Amino acid sequence: MKRLIPLIAALAAAPLLPAQTPADIETIVAEARKAPRNRALNLKAGKALSEAGRFAEAIPFFLKGPNEGNLGAAEASFYLYDFDNADTYLERYTDKRTKAEIEADRNFSWHPGGEVGDWAEYLSGRIEMGRSMLDRVQKIEVIDSINIPAEAVADYIRLAKSAGSMVPSTVVERIVGDETLGRLGLDDISGTAFVPETGNEVMWTGVGTDGLSVMYESVRLADGSWDAPEKLFDYASIFGNNEGTTVTSPFLLNDGVTLYFAADGAESLGGLDIFVSRRDDDRYLQPSNIGMPYNSPYNDYLYAVDEETGAGFWVSDRNQIADSVTLYTFVPSELRVNYPTDTPALTSYARLASVKATQNPEADYSTLRRKIASVARGADRVVNSSGPEFAFALPDGRIARRLSDFRTPLARKAMQEYLDARRTLDETNAELSRLRASYARGDRSASDRILALERRTEAMRASLTDLSNAVITAEH
Repeated sequence: MKRLIPLIAALAAAPLLPAQTPADIETIVAEARKAPRNRALNLKAGKALSEAGRFAEAIPFFLKGPNEGNLGAAEASFYLYDFDNADTYLERYTDKRTKAEIEADRNFSWHPGGEVGDWAEYLSGRIEMGRSMLDRVQKIEVIDSINIPAEAVADYIRLAKSAGSMVPSTVVERIVGDETLGRLGLDDISGTAFVPETGNEVMWTGVGTDGLSVMYESVRLADGSWDAPEKLFDYASIFGNNEGTTVTSPFLLNDGVTLYFAADGAESLGGLDIFVSRRDDDRYLQPSNIGMPYNSPYNDYLYAVDEETGAGFWVSDRNQIADSVTLYTFVPSELRVNYPTDTPALTSYARLASVKATQNPEADYSTLRRKIASVARGADRVVNSSGPEFAFALPDGRIARRLSDFRTPLARKAMQEYLDARRTLDETNAELSRLRASYARGDRSASDRILALERRTEAMRASLTDLSNAVITAEH
């Protein structure tokens, strides 16, 4: 279903992007201003401004449009945290809905084959949720916010070793092979993963052919190999309903019990919200939404707390910068303290309109910033950790787990060539798996490429055998 704004139905952690260039939008707006009584032009201008994230400017144009404009004004007000007016505009819309509009609204679903609902009713629920969240806006001190590439989030989360590491999906790809993904019925690995201090476990998210995501845990065995991944939960199993598709970006506190992760669905204000759950024996309990200012009508995810440095982090696309997200650094506290509901400019605190306004003017955050800056990048620490990166059996009974385990420089060089070749084979197998899935969906154009890659993988496996023998020869 296409909406004026891909509000909750966006589902993915992607910012809203304008459908037209800024010049196009100004042209559309100018046309509407020249014809203030033309409802169609005003609706078009409202849509263009909303799709560009210019919600406050969009509302007057929506209100000069047809009844559909009331829905646009409701959605725009929702993004502005103006939940009272959002409710008013939505009520105007539903009171005047035509049969065609009702039919269109009733095509809303979280995923193909999922339960179909009424978009207007769903938006009404989100508006009420936003109003409720405004009554419990946590008082926090945000010491920094920077815009970072959306595809490199894990590179910017700096945690002390005791807090674990956030790592990109590429690290998981080295642990969970393409064959294992196939057995699990997964198409891909998505989002960031979490590695605790020991480096012997990884919590990660896989996405199935149906588009639904599942949280897994992989455990490293004593010989350096990785056990079969264990399913922790998917959306339906942890929330108790199927009104969502995504669970992602896990972070486990040092207590080994408290888990933060992101999810969409009926319990989320935006596309993705941050939730907290706790482990009870072998399962995670019903999650709770951690509320504002962490969560917003946009996508908010990857919440992490470093108890050693005293820093907290979370990521949001609320600032709507193309291909970028915002990383917020804050001072976590053991007890939650909320702003009084009569606080002036409460909405500004909920939206984080000003990071500086959240800070204590008498506090010195320089020590905390230095601690954060001194922490090694998490992905590097995991890749270069003292834990085993591979397990290579040598004829004398030794198991080499790091390049430094080899006695001769020639053997270390040969082993690096072997690892590079193995990584290339894994990447080729991943591409082959994607092509086979595409072929199964009816894309017969992939057949020649599949055959070529199958021949290539056979040759690469033979080459790996030669490279393995070269390592052994060089070591002895």
